[in-house]
Amino acid sequence: MRIFSEQKELVQFSSKFIEERISALEKDVKHCLIEPYAPFPAILFCFSTVDLLGALSNGDASKKARTSEQSANYMTKYMSYTEEQTQLLMTIFRHKIVHLSQPRSVTEYKGKKVAWRYYHDSAEHHLKLAKLEEVMNVPITSAKSIKADHEFSVSISHLVSDISKSVNEPKGYLHSLKTDVDLQYRFESSIVEIYGLKQATAKMAI
Repeated sequence: MRIFSEQKELVQFSSKFIEERISALEKDVKHCLIEPYAPFPAILFCFSTVDLLGALSNGDASKKARTSEQSANYMTKYMSYTEEQTQLLMTIFRHKIVHLSQPRSVTEYKGKKVAWRYYHDSAEHHLKLAKLEEVMNVPITSAKSIKADHEFSVSISHLVSDISKSVNEPKGYLHSLKTDVDLQYRFESSIVEIYGLKQATAKMAI
């Protein structure tokens, strides 16, 4: 017997498990966007949630999982982000906040020198890569600055909304999970890793 005896149990468990994570994301980010503001923890929680969803949808929550690749796949498939938006989000925000606690001031991207900006709530600027009217000098020290010719922006509240929609909308992850047997198997495999369970090889009752 596998950890879920039948599809119905898996679907019920997955709905509760993921909805709890989305609820926690929405609640905690809401706290981060009121004074005293905490935008980087909010963005970090968004990416950790995407990492989880990427692991569940790709079927690998192990230590050797290609987390960045799985997250990028999830963003393009279920969040409908373009390859450019995904790569800029990952390169500018995710990687540097995870490893260096804040984004790099300017990032090289396909020949562009890209600065960044976040908004608490701005649909107009969300995921926009804009060419600057004038080259901007981003100060590093009193004697050193870095030039930027583009700026990439993210709206934190809209990032949260995009994650929630990717799960709950009619073409979202949970809807697909109810009918896609391969996706169910991947979900179960990831849950085994997340909880440190042992998975048998017998087929689940359908």
